Amino acid sequence: MPHADRCCGSAGVYSLTQPQMSRHLLDEKMRAIAATGAAVIATANPGCMSQLEAGARRHGLRVRVAHAVELLDEAYRL
Repeated sequence: MPHADRCCGSAGVYSLTQPQMSRHLLDEKMRAIAATGAAVIATANPGCMSQLEAGARRHGLRVRVAHAVELLDEAYRL
């Protein structure tokens, strides 16, 4: 995904202290995610999970946001 390393806009309390810029970053991230056609968004940060779930709802994306450890656990159960 292009710019996968860019922040989703959560950044600790950034989404609370800078809500407009946080939404801008999130919208850019969600457009990039939507372009991939991915069904799952993986992250290891609980704040990012919350932000990305909100972004998915806001953009009407039917994707699952999962912690990386959840995905590893599921893979070992197969």
